Amino acid sequence: MLIAHLSDPHVRPDGVLYQGVVDSNAQFAAAIAHVNALDPRPDLVLLSGDLVDHGHADEYAMLARLLAPLDVPVLAIPGNHDEREAFRQAFAGQSWLPAYGPITTRWTIAAPCASWRST
Repeated sequence: MLIAHLSDPHVRPDGVLYQGVVDSNAQFAAAIAHVNALDPRPDLVLLSGDLVDHGHADEYAMLARLLAPLDVPVLAIPGNHDEREAFRQAFAGQSWLPAYGPITTRWTIAAPCASWRST
């Protein structure tokens, strides 16, 4: 299994710069385009860390818009800047997101799968 890992995009509302300086949305969009162009294509994108900057609904709406062009399945794990219930509402219905209960930030993998490969 080939996994692309993207971390800490700190997505902001449309037109708002991260810390008033960096266009984190444009950088994240470029990262998504890069993943889509990879050959071989990853089997999964693991998105972790601070997905948005302040945990606001408009940031999650922008995150969903930025993820829409991604041609690879995504598994998103929120970070400390993320607001769990706003995250759950924005991505309700996604198979990787529980409909209720805690959204954890810790994952344990006991062993690599049989199809694991190194490049």
